[in-house]
Amino acid sequence: MIKKIITSAVYYSFDLIYGFPLFRRAKELNRALSADLSSKKDQFASYAKTWGLPQILTDNPVQTKADIKVWTEKVDPSKVTSWAYTGGSYGEPLRVPYSKSRNFVRTATFKYFNELAGYQLGDPFVLIRAKNKSAWEKFLRNEHIFIPHDTSVENLKKFAIYLQEKKIEVLSGYPSVIYALAIFLSENPAYTNDLKIKAIISVSEPLEQEKRDFIYQVFECRFIDRYSNEEVGLICQQMEYGGEYRCNHYGIITEVVDPMSNLPVATGEKGKVLVTDIHNDLVPIVRYDTGDLAVAGEYEDGMLKTIRSIEGRVAEQIFSTSGKPISPLILGPYIYKPLSRQEKVFQYQFAQLTEKEYELRIKGRQEDLSQKLKDELASGLLPILGDKASFKIKAVKDILPQPSGKRPIYKNEMNG
Repeated sequence: MIKKIITSAVYYSFDLIYGFPLFRRAKELNRALSADLSSKKDQFASYAKTWGLPQILTDNPVQTKADIKVWTEKVDPSKVTSWAYTGGSYGEPLRVPYSKSRNFVRTATFKYFNELAGYQLGDPFVLIRAKNKSAWEKFLRNEHIFIPHDTSVENLKKFAIYLQEKKIEVLSGYPSVIYALAIFLSENPAYTNDLKIKAIISVSEPLEQEKRDFIYQVFECRFIDRYSNEEVGLICQQMEYGGEYRCNHYGIITEVVDPMSNLPVATGEKGKVLVTDIHNDLVPIVRYDTGDLAVAGEYEDGMLKTIRSIEGRVAEQIFSTSGKPISPLILGPYIYKPLSRQEKVFQYQFAQLTEKEYELRIKGRQEDLSQKLKDELASGLLPILGDKASFKIKAVKDILPQPSGKRPIYKNEMNG
């Protein structure tokens, strides 16, 4: 309770000292999220005009990390309050400059959507992420960090005990790690007795629905998924378990576009995600390619209002031997259904090594993988993968993380 009071006091004292910028941003955010989307076009046109860009959104080319780097080189360093770093997982590191005003927008936005997800200012919470923070920063925010280098049973046991001792109420981070924790708790239910988890916010990774259902069943609490990145912040978030993702319309314009034409796809169709951030006043971020795939939801006045599902990164796209993309929704059942019949919950990763070579990595002992199981997995997957596909099943001690800490379920390793 004392830490909760300290966190709230720090937040509101900061806002008071700087003239209530967070309070003002919160009011703007409420208006933006309750207004119709017709005004977004005018807002974008005004923003584009200040940068000398086409004032119709789709007239602008798709922006890459290289484009942002060029703009960043022109920024006056004295105007930069902080940097957002991203991209290390896939070999393209990037830093995006934030002004003081843009930082206020980010803070107010995350506070608003955190509260929708079940978090209240000062609640003790854990972030599952690749890097730690300073002890002082964590203390002021009542925040705890779990770095998932190793998800062995012993480490998950320590994590569960830590959650109990610190009376953690909100768990946020990579769903693959939360899933591993859920497996441990289901097999060791004694460690659930003193847990205080009231909300889970999963971020950064797609996770198959049956695994989300398993987490939901084990923790029995509010559980939503969030889609965000470091470049622009929060993009969209579920409002309820299993629901569509509500796009963040406070300065963010989200598109799901056809990869060839770069024009918006229809409701229910898959495409790549582009984001525009009209609050970034140091560099123009317009139609920035996130590298992710999603299924478009509802439109209003030609603007995307919701996203049905986040399909993962382009870099994690699996292709058949004929070069056609294969949806995880097709592959998934042929993997998790045979595994679930083994009366044990398995973690796995499906990787494409070359155009015709694939590998299914299953966390466990070799003796847990019977020949009958291997034959069933192969018979289901090979017809989907295509002619002359080479498919191997491998027992591994752990699913190795990316440098970011993520453990993608589907991984394309054809380019190293």
